[in-house]
Amino acid sequence: MDPMDLIRDKFSQDCSIETVLHLVMSHFDLPEEEAQAKIDEYFRIVEGYSE
Repeated sequence: MDPMDLIRDKFSQDCSIETVLHLVMSHFDLPEEEAQAKIDEYFRIVEGYSE
């Protein structure tokens, strides 16, 4: 599983951004900045598909 899979799965379960951030940080051993960058990337992808 990569970070994007976890992010997508947790947001589909209506988890908060803070919860997803902490899960990505702990599951992939990433610092907060990198985990937030992955979440930001996820939102850019999702927003790109909805346009």
